[in-house]
Amino acid sequence: MKRYFINSELKISSSVLLLLMTIFLLITSLALKISHDNLKADYIKSLGAIAERVALKNPEMEKEIIPLITKEVSRDEAARGSAFLKQYGVTKDLEDALFPYVSGAIIKNNYSIILIFILMTTILFTLNYFQHSFFYKRIRRLTDAAKKVVEGDYDIAINESREGDFSKLAISFNSMRDIIRSNLSDLRREKQFLVELLSDISHQLKTPLSSVILYNDIMVTKELPQKQRSMFLLNNQNQLEKMNWLIKNILKLAKLDAKAIEIVKEEQSLNETVQDVIDALESKASEAKVVITFKEKEEIVFKHDRLWLEEALINIIKNGIEHTPVGGTINLELMENPLYIRIIIEDTGEGISESDLPNIFKRFYKAKTSKKSESIGIGLALSKSIVEAHNGMIEVRSKVDIGTRFIITFIV
Repeated sequence: MKRYFINSELKISSSVLLLLMTIFLLITSLALKISHDNLKADYIKSLGAIAERVALKNPEMEKEIIPLITKEVSRDEAARGSAFLKQYGVTKDLEDALFPYVSGAIIKNNYSIILIFILMTTILFTLNYFQHSFFYKRIRRLTDAAKKVVEGDYDIAINESREGDFSKLAISFNSMRDIIRSNLSDLRREKQFLVELLSDISHQLKTPLSSVILYNDIMVTKELPQKQRSMFLLNNQNQLEKMNWLIKNILKLAKLDAKAIEIVKEEQSLNETVQDVIDALESKASEAKVVITFKEKEEIVFKHDRLWLEEALINIIKNGIEHTPVGGTINLELMENPLYIRIIIEDTGEGISESDLPNIFKRFYKAKTSKKSESIGIGLALSKSIVEAHNGMIEVRSKVDIGTRFIITFIV
């Protein structure tokens, strides 16, 4: 019961009810006092008239009558008096009308009770009306707000300044409104993401697929020399491998964006992860005649999913190899302090222009100055999604013809 009294409305209504009951008690007590005073006055009138007549008829009885009026009679005297009056038919069963003063007192008392009842009922109904009007006004406000939320208006807010259940209800309503708005916003984003994804897949597969269909049609309909046929088959193989790689990475990116892939983080050496990445790209770097160096200061243990983080780093370093001229270098460095762990990847490549920098992590974006026509522009977008899935952030700084620096930061 105690928990209900946190509501200011219940405190007010209880206080008002207590005040009304006190007023009712005072009014009733006053009415009873007036009734008793009137009854006492009537009692004096009646007994005074009787005493005056007896004293007039028998003066010597005057001194005996007065004490009888002002003191309580004994049981014997009361019994004899009742028996005497009974001889004349005066008993308690006699009609009230034959007792004029008693009848008047009863009528006055009845009127007083009715008047008090009407007064208290009027007050209670009036207060009850105002109190429930106040309650229902607040409930209607919640109902109207709920209708607006259903209609798509999420700017409505319910504010309650008083402590209590209405305040809790207002907080719950506002929280529910925010959750609904957030969920609908997520659904719209997911729908838009799906539309863009299908458009991207269609656009990116259109060119290689057309090439494969064209070469295949030529080989089917025409007699070609073995050398040309082999060239066409090789081209088809390259295009199919490109489509396979593209589809796999698009699906990975889509699953990451949709949070459909679980990133399993384990405490393990970040140095080993970086070294595995260098080993995986060693042959590609050798072919491009680019040197990869790894500056290790100390062993850093970091909670991460090795396979996914390796994929993110491979995409960044691979991008650096492809855009670094012969004889260039790619430097990797690890940093750790009490606040964060950082991976720095810096190349001496062709660099990225300032106009392209804000867009390089967008899917299928290709820099205007890029010299690699076969570049698709999905690797960096995938790397960014993987880093963010590890609660990290990635930033890039670059100068044209000087090089590019990727900084990956994980807050400890």
